[in-house]
Amino acid sequence: MIEGMNHPFPILGLSGGIASGKSFVAAWLAGRGWAVLDADALARTVVAPGTEGLAAVVARFGAELLDAEGALDRGQLAARVFADPQARLALETLLHPRIEAALEACLGDLPPTTKGAVLDAALWVERSRAHRFDAFWVVEAPQALRLERLATRDGLSEIQALARLAAQSSDAERALHADLVILNDGRDLENVLESAESRLLADWRQRRARTWRPFMPAPFQAHELREVLSILLAKGGEGAEVFVEQRQGCGLGMDNGRMEDVLSSETFGASLRLMEGERTRFADLIAPSFEELKEAARTLAGAGQPKELPALESRRHATPCPVRLDPAAVALDRKVALVKEAEALARSHGEALRPGALKQVAVGYGDSTQRVWIATAEQAEGAWTTRLSEDLRVQSVFRVSVTAGEGDQLQTGYQVLGEAKGFELFEDGAVERPVKEAVRLAFQALDAQPAPAGTFPVILSSSAGGTMIHEACGHGLEADLALAGMSAFAGKLGQQVAAETVTIIDDGTLPHKRGSAALDDEGETPQRVVLIEKGILKQYLQSKKTARRMGVAPTGNGRRESYRHLPIPRMRNTFLAAGNEAPEAILGDLQRGLLVKHMGGGQVDTVTGNFVFQVTEGYWVEGGQVRHPVKNATLSGCGPDVLRQLHRIGSDLQHFDIGTCGKDGQGVPVSDAQPTILCPALVVGGTAEPLPNLL
Repeated sequence: MIEGMNHPFPILGLSGGIASGKSFVAAWLAGRGWAVLDADALARTVVAPGTEGLAAVVARFGAELLDAEGALDRGQLAARVFADPQARLALETLLHPRIEAALEACLGDLPPTTKGAVLDAALWVERSRAHRFDAFWVVEAPQALRLERLATRDGLSEIQALARLAAQSSDAERALHADLVILNDGRDLENVLESAESRLLADWRQRRARTWRPFMPAPFQAHELREVLSILLAKGGEGAEVFVEQRQGCGLGMDNGRMEDVLSSETFGASLRLMEGERTRFADLIAPSFEELKEAARTLAGAGQPKELPALESRRHATPCPVRLDPAAVALDRKVALVKEAEALARSHGEALRPGALKQVAVGYGDSTQRVWIATAEQAEGAWTTRLSEDLRVQSVFRVSVTAGEGDQLQTGYQVLGEAKGFELFEDGAVERPVKEAVRLAFQALDAQPAPAGTFPVILSSSAGGTMIHEACGHGLEADLALAGMSAFAGKLGQQVAAETVTIIDDGTLPHKRGSAALDDEGETPQRVVLIEKGILKQYLQSKKTARRMGVAPTGNGRRESYRHLPIPRMRNTFLAAGNEAPEAILGDLQRGLLVKHMGGGQVDTVTGNFVFQVTEGYWVEGGQVRHPVKNATLSGCGPDVLRQLHRIGSDLQHFDIGTCGKDGQGVPVSDAQPTILCPALVVGGTAEPLPNLL
């Protein structure tokens, strides 16, 4: 595993799709004195004749992959794995840990005076590693140019080349992780690369310190938590856990110029969990002492001899959400000033656009700083392993609601800004855009026409966020619902559940997204989880408990609202992967239907997948052209049916909606996204006269 914190020089992760030209960027950096470690070159060494890696590949894929000299025939292996996703996954499982170990060994051999090290690999995003570097650069190139390079360089046909491209994440997804996206389409990159190198060399130490945070002062010492675990397991069990939480929060609410709410909170608590088969024993305590923790452990476990456990192993974890300015350290008057300035901006902007139309402004601010320590003891193959993990999670959010009116008509525009960031989220006038957008939406709704009712083609723009993916599909992909038979996707692993164009991913490593963290609430590392790949259901989101029941590994999706709650499988940042179509082309081909740019709330039946959602910004389209905005529209349909009909998917994937997802009485922060998509037929609810259905 690459641990960038251990080296006295900057570590740069470099990635890009096949034939994007990242070797050009690597060569440029090598010419500037950087040490370049090429994962593809190391992949050859780990499967060289006589190596343990080659033996593992032969055992899995057969001796027919060896040439006359006993070396691996890479061309034959590539042809097999790029035609079979399962074979590709098996090969990656065999080779990637060995390649990363070789990279780490090479890093350790570099002298301390090294200017910096470049770790060049195509699959850092797929391996959930992009956030572990001091910086992560991505190289892109137009698909036509990449196909041309593959034909010239590797002699591949267009079909073969497209298969290679499809086996990797999209440019749009890699860009979500990138500190820098480099477009390598033949333009001069000298100034871009020089500027980026200069910035990295200037601030890599500060970036690393925020990514690999030092251990936090803990309420309990490691040996004390080990003792509590030992007591919990005194009479047996497969695993035990102590979850400790400290949280600080601030909330402000201004309505019509009056500060209605000024809230501040601090909590400290812990919970104990003992697991044995399907049984779970749980206790939570407010502000406990060490003695109270032990007493609660005895109550859960019953009398017995404490289990002999190894010392807790503590490890630092890289966070995808480094914080520069902890809101808990920001003075209250600075937060109040932010809210007042936003409220004043909404009023002045509204008056300038439409005098007298703005009737009400409500502004909200919130922040949360959560510190967690998770001590675990688990038994596997007769041996006990223990671990102490910790994480600092910071969330900041700003909300603005604007009400406009004319005559007896009132309309509202709403916008929210939120990320897993500190108070730096609000610097450089960041709240100006959501404030002005809320005003625009409220005023536009005054002039909008009532939405028609009927069954129409509907385009969901990327700006609409992934509400439908989250609600109509995502919940059904959580393992506990699937195990209980309360999901439309229950029992369908390995089956075609969507169109071949559909890939759905849940990723807890996306930088600063609201669902990201260094750890889940069971101490597991979040991952990039491919739930549906090219229409095939691949896996569910797993907690430790559901993973044991299904005989698979946890996916880092065991989440809880607080120490008072049990962890359950939850989404993090869920999105539909980008396609290859230009959004403009999808709109241009729509003869009659609805274009949705913003979605509101809704509800879904996870058993059937049926959903109903509000449309907060929509437009009627005819002849590929937007005709007029509509209001009071809803969308109804069935999530699995929509997935099977998605054949036109845009290449745009930038906007993530945010929210607090509720399930089993718990709320956790999440985000969701999708590119522009065409839903061939959805039921549109509206207040205008019904139009003939367009199918």
